[in-house]
Amino acid sequence: MKGWKVIAEQKRQEVIAEQKRQDVIAEQKRQEEIAEQKRQEEIELRKLEYEERKRKDEMEFELQKIRLESEGRSLNSNSVANQNVNSTQIKPKLEIHHLMQKFNSDENDISLYLIMFERLTKQAEILENTWVTHLLGLLPYDVAQLIAREPDEIANDYGEVKKILLKRYKLTPEKFRQKFFMHNKNLGSTWKNFAYELRNFFNEWVNGVKADSFEKLSDLIITDQIKRKVSQEIKDHFIDEWSKLNSPDDLVEKLDDYDTLRSTLRNKRPRKEWHYDKQDSLKDDSAFTTNGNKKTVQYYT
Repeated sequence: MKGWKVIAEQKRQEVIAEQKRQDVIAEQKRQEEIAEQKRQEEIELRKLEYEERKRKDEMEFELQKIRLESEGRSLNSNSVANQNVNSTQIKPKLEIHHLMQKFNSDENDISLYLIMFERLTKQAEILENTWVTHLLGLLPYDVAQLIAREPDEIANDYGEVKKILLKRYKLTPEKFRQKFFMHNKNLGSTWKNFAYELRNFFNEWVNGVKADSFEKLSDLIITDQIKRKVSQEIKDHFIDEWSKLNSPDDLVEKLDDYDTLRSTLRNKRPRKEWHYDKQDSLKDDSAFTTNGNKKTVQYYT
């Protein structure tokens, strides 16, 4: 009997040992699979990094072509006007791309970015007829292509390019009005810069609505002041045309018409219907009509 127990114990130990051996083999295989998976992931990552570098290089190459073409058009169109300009005057003191980072729509406000661009180009004494060339190198590839597809007279005009960019990023005169009134001074910025930014927001707002005379500017400011006194309900009623109402006469006419119509409808609309039991003690029965065991009265406002 003892012999059988010994044999059984040996068999059990052999089974345990075999199971451990199988577990070790399985673990080794699992580790090999993990290592192979990591190796494949690294290969894929390197491929992606290579493709991304290749894509960026191609974009930079195309962007450089666009800049050179724009610069060539600009120089050709201005060759007669600039033929007497000394070469030391043409070359700017500083390269703008050394002073500014490329525009990123997720991080930058295009209006503030253009304000900074204009200030730096003036400080670097860059000729205005080459501003577009310098700006293209700071814009995303798709936006630079958008500008490059425009006719030469637009693609070389900084003012026109600026309009395209503001429209592209949906900055309307109303947006500039909001920026003018809501803009705050940034920490670390000077009051001089703050005033410069406000002036630009104000100018973009005023120019956008074509307030090009004192009378139109006066109307614009008076209209804005009236709008500030109007309830949100009325603003919502005129929401489709609210930002286009820049004349105080037109605005107050619409507001008065709205108030008149609203008052008329309120006076004609029944407010409540009351039911009274017969036992209710009411002094003026002539104002009631009998309805079964109840009398009904309607009040009008």
